[in-house]
Amino acid sequence: MVRFRYPEDHRPIALVTLLFIANVAAYFTLDSWQLLLAWFALNVIPRGGVAAFNHHHQHLNVFHNVVANRVLELMYGLMTGIISHAWVLHHSLGHHVNYLDQDKDESRWRKKDGRRMSELEYTFIVAITAYPRAWRVGARYPAYRRTMAWMGLLTLALLGAALWHRPLPAFMVFVFPMIFGVFHTVWATYTHHSGKSTESHYQASNNILHAGYNWLTGNLGYHTAHHSKPGVHWSRLPALHATMEHLIPADCYVSPGFPFRLSQRTTRDASSAMPSA
Repeated sequence: MVRFRYPEDHRPIALVTLLFIANVAAYFTLDSWQLLLAWFALNVIPRGGVAAFNHHHQHLNVFHNVVANRVLELMYGLMTGIISHAWVLHHSLGHHVNYLDQDKDESRWRKKDGRRMSELEYTFIVAITAYPRAWRVGARYPAYRRTMAWMGLLTLALLGAALWHRPLPAFMVFVFPMIFGVFHTVWATYTHHSGKSTESHYQASNNILHAGYNWLTGNLGYHTAHHSKPGVHWSRLPALHATMEHLIPADCYVSPGFPFRLSQRTTRDASSAMPSA
């Protein structure tokens, strides 16, 4: 029997699964490049949310069952470009350990001369080095690296079969969105830490209290709380944030980007940050 660790995951995982099924259907039914391009555009924001929940899953697995977790990771990888255990190694065991040390941080935003990278520079460098850096971290965690390797080979095999059967739909529904997804995900993380002090956990992250942003990302806006206890389930982050918000400086709160900037409605109410399942 497949059991969830937390009931709050029921709804987001159902939505992720439905979106994956919709993408498979698009692969089999859409033929023109115009429709495929429109489908890609419609998927950009939803896949951003999928990437956020992929992040949460690789901190704390959704299911008790190992096979169910690998299946979920396969869907995540095919929609975001970030395969099983890639985020475990690069992010959980890399960035979270080293983010206060910009000489070691796998998502470092500071140049060697101490200056802050531009948004484009950070996005390009961190994206193209993501898998090599994950692989290097994996030298300390060989079991995780083996899982990333065989899941990566499985993902490539499925992509190869899809490209052989229907080349254009495979490229537009899976291959290009996966490449785009890695760069888009890295770009979205620039605001999390860039330019912040690395002297204290309470000063090293930016927080976003916008209700819509936190609905889509599973409370990823409560970033200081997330870094203080990375293993805490996403649904508990608003409550954890409330215990430490008096320690977080005012300059560590920012507004979200597009499309959320169209609405400035924010909330400090934990119950409204993400609907319960």
